[in-house]
Amino acid sequence: MANKLLFFLLLHAFSFCNAQNIQNKRTILFVGAHPDDETAISEVLHKYAKSGNKVFVIIATDGKDGTRVTKIPAGDSLGTIRKTETVCSCKALGLEPPIFLGIERLDTKIGTGNYFREHQRFLDSLRVRIPLINPDIILAAGPDGDTHHSEHIVVSGSVTEILLAEGWVNKYPLYYFAWKKGIESVDEGSYMDDQYFNVKVSFTNEDEQKAIEALNCYVTQFTVEELKEEAANKLKDISNSIYFRKFVVKKGLTNDF
Repeated sequence: MANKLLFFLLLHAFSFCNAQNIQNKRTILFVGAHPDDETAISEVLHKYAKSGNKVFVIIATDGKDGTRVTKIPAGDSLGTIRKTETVCSCKALGLEPPIFLGIERLDTKIGTGNYFREHQRFLDSLRVRIPLINPDIILAAGPDGDTHHSEHIVVSGSVTEILLAEGWVNKYPLYYFAWKKGIESVDEGSYMDDQYFNVKVSFTNEDEQKAIEALNCYVTQFTVEELKEEAANKLKDISNSIYFRKFVVKKGLTNDF
C-alpha cells in the first residue's frame, strides 16, 4: 500500500513539474526584411530554441535583389536560393521553419506607388500572422534598422505600427536590438545609449558556434573571407551578450503638452 501511495505521489510530482515546464515555455517571433537578417541575433534565437521555446522567423521579402557577392542574377531564381539558405540557417539554430511573406520590396526602388502597395500588403500580413503565432515576445531591429538599411527600418517600423494600430503593445511585447557604441557592426552609427537598455541576454559558446554555422548557410551573401572574418569577430567578443530595448507606450490623455 505504501509503495502504491509513493508511486502516485511521484507520478503527481512528475506531472506537476512537467506542466510547469510546459507553462514556462514561450513563443518568440523575430521579424526581418531579408533572408539572413536573423543572423544579427542568432545566438539569442538559438539560446531560447534549445531551451524548448518555440522560435519563429518571419521574413518579409525573398531577397531576390541581393546580388552583392553572387554571380546569380537578380530575380526569382536568386530569391528561391536565398530562401533555401534561410531554411538552412533556421535548421542550424533549431528554429521553426521560416515564414516568407513574399513582399517584393519595402523601398521606393520599385516606384512610390508600388512601395505603398507592398507596404500595405506587409502590414496586412502582419495583422494576420502575429495573432496566429501568438508570440510572448517579438524581436525586431529598431529605428536604426540595425545597419541603417532602409528595408530594415521599414520592417521594424511596420511591426511597431501594427502593434499601435491594433492595440497590441502590451499583448505582444516588442523588443529592439540595442548595440553598445563601439561594437563591431556593418554600420558604426548603429548604437544606443546604454541607459535605455532594458534586457541583457547572455549566451554560451555553443550558441555562438551555432550562430557561425547558421551564417555559413548564406553563401550567396558573404564571401568565404567575410564568413571567416565574421566568425573571428564573434569569437573575439568574449562578452557573449546582446542587449534589447522594450517598446513602451505611456497611456492616458491630457489637454496639453
